[in-house]
Order: sequence, then structure tokens, then C-alpha cells
Amino acid sequence: MSETSVTDTHEPTSSRRRYLAAVGAAGVAATAGCAGSSGTTTINVLTWEEYADPEIRDRIESELDVSLEVTKSTSSSKMFSSWNSGQSEQYDIAIPNNNYVPKMMDADLAAPVETDVMSNYGDIYDRFDAFADTQFTDGNEMYGVPIRFGWYGYSYDSREISEDHEESYDMLFDEEYSGNIVMYNDHFKSMSATALYLGYQDAFEGSSITLSEDQLAEVKRTMIDQKEMLQGYIAADPTYIKQFKQGSFTIGQSGRNEIVEMWSNDNTWPRMATPKEGSLAWFEAAVVSADSENKTTAWEVVNEYIGAENGATLAKVGFSPSVNPSTQQNLSEEENEMFGSIDPSRLDGMIPFKAVENEEAWLTAWEEIKSA
Repeated sequence: MSETSVTDTHEPTSSRRRYLAAVGAAGVAATAGCAGSSGTTTINVLTWEEYADPEIRDRIESELDVSLEVTKSTSSSKMFSSWNSGQSEQYDIAIPNNNYVPKMMDADLAAPVETDVMSNYGDIYDRFDAFADTQFTDGNEMYGVPIRFGWYGYSYDSREISEDHEESYDMLFDEEYSGNIVMYNDHFKSMSATALYLGYQDAFEGSSITLSEDQLAEVKRTMIDQKEMLQGYIAADPTYIKQFKQGSFTIGQSGRNEIVEMWSNDNTWPRMATPKEGSLAWFEAAVVSADSENKTTAWEVVNEYIGAENGATLAKVGFSPSVNPSTQQNLSEEENEMFGSIDPSRLDGMIPFKAVENEEAWLTAWEEIKSA
């Protein structure tokens, strides 16, 4: 797989800040998998801050008689670079975005999944089992386990746009909404959405995203033409939420998490569309270090993260659904509406984050789009 700089962060950043303030981020001073002072095994985890939620940590420690030390990271690329520079000996588990698991596999940083201890794995959505089989498998061994997910499409103000419209990227290129459209200030997300709008679904079917030179030129031309209709390019959360509330735009490319966060704060008018052409999807996946001295216990911890109770808590603190639909039994009716009960048919059109072939050409085109 080619080395790329595909976007490696995802929402919700604001919730991460809140939970970091609440629970802190423990440093890692010992070798991964070491025994703590009480004689229990310490499992060191490098991941997003929601995984340090006290309820989750206490539940896992009690269930497995382990001590969890969670060190927060702000991006998948930082997780990978720290492991690749030798810190894989300090951590038992990392939980990056899915497109970084193959990088860890290629660098011999990941240990095979111990399927005999992953009793909750059989409960996950079939779609994510298929993703794992495609992205995380080498020979007969799998090296990553999906945990939770989200997707990108577009959101809109239902007070201005009918909920009955056909959900399509056509909406982001419709002159009817000229001046009230925003796109992400991100080459990967914006250019990928445009490629899907143009019908280049075949480019997303392999192990990497492969636009031809002619297709890339058409994406660039289309986005330059679109600029006259844009209110602007915008960063993700929380800027997106603030400006959407202020009425700065009516429709815009977005992640579902941003809209769920607005719903959780009693803003009922935003709607999230899942375009018929396909939706880019991120999902987090747990990897156990090849250098861990306690791999079996580490996989037992991963198994707990996808269990019904912990999966529900992760969904609540991060506004992101678990890959395990059994979590729904531990969420209220309102919580299920926001981030629990996902129609499996919505998963069919999901396109997981992947490496981009010839990304330098994408970046060059992006700069030409922005400066046009």
C-alpha cells in the first residue's frame, strides 16, 4: 500500500476535549503488558480520549482483573508514527482509523487477532466483518478489529430544504442553492465527494482510490466551476456547527457526528443525507502490538470494547455508533435514534477510507482549485 496523507482525524473533537478534561490521559512509563503493583496486568492503550471514559475503564478492569492505562492521541498518523519509531514496545493496543491498520501490518507492528478470545466479534455488522476481511487480512490471519464508525455525506437545513428530496451529491452542485453551499476544506473529502458525484465509483473499489489523469482533471474542472456557488470551504467541528447554527449556509458536506452533536443539544432542524452515489466512511480498528508481552489479555480488552455495554458507552461519549448492533439494548430510545439504531441498508453504500494513489497529483489539483 502506498504511503499517503489521507485525512486521519474524525469527529467529534469537542467531545474528546470534554472527556480529556474529565478523565485525563495517563502516560506510559513501563513496558507494554507489564504487571502492576497490585499483581494485575497493566494494558497500555494508545487511542482517542473517549476510550479513557471512567465507566468503560472501570467495567473492563473489573471484568478482566487488569489495569488499563490509556494515552490519548489526536490522530491516527501520530499513533502510527509513534509505533513505527519504536514505541510499539510501550503499548499493547492502538486504535487508529481503518486506513492505518494496513500500514501497521506492512511495518510488522501488528499481531494476528486471537479469534478464540473475541467472543463478541460474531455480533458485529456483516459490513464491517467484510471490511476487516478486505483491509485487515493477510493470508489466513486478520490483524485488526473494527470498533465504532461514522460516515460523510451532506447535511441540510430541513426548514429550507424538503426531507423528501432524493439524497444525492447533485445537491452540492445545484445552482438553486448558490451562495448557501459549503464543502470541507480538505482535499481528500471534497475531491472524493466530487468524484462520486461525477460517477467515478469504480475508482473506489480497489485497495486504494485510483482516479485516472482525465478523471482527476474533470474533478478539478467541476470544483472550479462549483466555487461560484460556494459560501466557502469550512473546517469540521466545531466551526461547522457554529456557522450552521448562525445560518451561514443551508447545505454542506459534513460528517454525521456533527449533526448528532447538534441533535444532542436540541437543534432538531438539521438533517443528514446519505447520498445514493456512496458515502465515505471511517471506522476505528484495534490493533495489538507485535511487541506486546500480553497479547491474549490485550485481545480480551479489545473484545470488551465491542461488547454491548462498552459499545453503548462509547457511542454516547463520542456520538458515534458501535459496529456491534447489540449495543442498542443499552441505549435509550432517543440515544438509539441518534447513534444506536442504524439501518443496515445504510451501510451498503459506505466506502471505507483508503489510501490514494498519486496523491501528490490530488494535492496539486486541490491547490489549483483553491487558488482559482
